[in-house]
Amino acid sequence: MSDIIKTADALKGSVPYSLKLCLKLAELEKQWHEVVGAAAAERSSPVSCEFSEEGLLISIHVDSPSVLPALKSRKPLISRSISGYLGIKNVKLEIKVGKVKKPSSVKDPLPDHLRRPPVVISESSLQKNMKDICRDVSDEELAESLAKLKTIIEKRNRRK
Repeated sequence: MSDIIKTADALKGSVPYSLKLCLKLAELEKQWHEVVGAAAAERSSPVSCEFSEEGLLISIHVDSPSVLPALKSRKPLISRSISGYLGIKNVKLEIKVGKVKKPSSVKDPLPDHLRRPPVVISESSLQKNMKDICRDVSDEELAESLAKLKTIIEKRNRRK
């Protein structure tokens, strides 16, 4: 585990400039909210970059045509912000309407040691609930399903 280093620490060493820039560009998408601001980040995302003699061209997609003029008016500000983040002087932006990548709001699943074990139904508790439900329900298959559901809910409520 001691061999693993953070990206920022790796960039301090004697890493080629092009590799440093590629790592920063990869992080730009993750840090988009901080680089361009909350309002712009909600409606836009970087989609590609191109290296040329004139500098770096970054394509940015916005989610609707109504947002396009607002972001184009902030183009110099966004360009300076990205330039400062990447440490490059010449950054050109191409802003157009397209598909915007939204960061996932789905949480990672809990690790195994934090998950609750599944509810185990004992035959005796199932039979007891089956007898109670069979009095009111004539369909045996439905009664069995309801008895399983009732048993699981009772066991879950006892765990809390």
